[in-house]
Amino acid sequence: MHPTTDITPYGDADVARVLRDLFGNRELIDAIGTYRLGRWYRLFRPLLRGRVSAELRKSFSGVDNVRQFQEAIEPYLARILRVSTESFTVSGLEHLSPAKSYLFLSNHRDIAMDPAFVNWALYNNGFETVRIAIGDNLVRRAYIGDLMRLNKSFIVRRNLSGPREMLKAYSELSSYIRESIETGHSVWIAHREGRAKDGIDSTDPAILKMLAMAGKAREESFAQALSALHIVPVSISYEFDPCAPMKARELRLRREHGDYTKAENEDLVSITTGMLGWKGRVHLHFGQVIEVSETLDPQQLAGHIDQSIHAGQRIFDTSRLADQLLKGEPIRDGFLPDVVARFKALLETTPDVDRTQLLEIYANPLRQFTAHQQSQLESI
Repeated sequence: MHPTTDITPYGDADVARVLRDLFGNRELIDAIGTYRLGRWYRLFRPLLRGRVSAELRKSFSGVDNVRQFQEAIEPYLARILRVSTESFTVSGLEHLSPAKSYLFLSNHRDIAMDPAFVNWALYNNGFETVRIAIGDNLVRRAYIGDLMRLNKSFIVRRNLSGPREMLKAYSELSSYIRESIETGHSVWIAHREGRAKDGIDSTDPAILKMLAMAGKAREESFAQALSALHIVPVSISYEFDPCAPMKARELRLRREHGDYTKAENEDLVSITTGMLGWKGRVHLHFGQVIEVSETLDPQQLAGHIDQSIHAGQRIFDTSRLADQLLKGEPIRDGFLPDVVARFKALLETTPDVDRTQLLEIYANPLRQFTAHQQSQLESI
């Protein structure tokens, strides 16, 4: 086990103990009971709590390793996808090998569902599931941290007090990711800190510098350290983003006040909304492994990764609708009727002060895709 065991996923030896603790956790039991039974659970909580706990124990009986845990939660994820998506399509996996490990560097729209869709695609195409990088802000509730670490998540520390602590934490993180790749474990990590709430995907060069830190002790160049990770850009595209109204409100408040303070349970609400809310059509594209030449610096490499992510995006009618409305144009024929109806309903339920920002969130993927196409034409 890697020395930084407080940030790493749970191993097989931990599974049975952690599950016992979880199935005795009232907060988790109440969350599941409310999701499955709604107001009936709230009305008869003392009577139903034991029943929910017993059903969970039965569903996970015999589960004593991570793979079995993921197989046990597969039906739950399948149900979420069934009720919250119109379709889920995947492209690009034909360029990758199940026998190899990769660093999947992904654009980031949804806290839980981005890596869940990646895992679903890999799992159903004969690949091993990934180790998932998550921010420490998501594990303030112990049971959420336990669930995520059972699902092969590792913790990225964000609230660090000074440069020395940051250097130590990022060095450990870089080493852990490198070690994972070298021992046959693929990794998913967002290409920037936090979600792209405005819909604009831009790789942060600082992420690439962090990833290269593990190569310093080996006296590797930036290019050598990054090449060893087998970086695969990943593009995820949502027809509808269930969290878009919340993002629009946050962006508006940041613009008005210069800052934004999250409510106590806001991350948990975002996770739940993103999982259960309507996403419509979702597309996931795996790019080809990035070739890192010695001539590339972090900024230039970030640009190459952005080009791959933008090229792999699927542009849905929601983006085109938003772009037309922002231009003051009438809605033209040719759009899917169900999408138009849902999008109009979304706008009607969005406060007036947030409506323009909501349209920007939906229009920006189209704009960056169009800009990518234009740059490709100019380079010919």
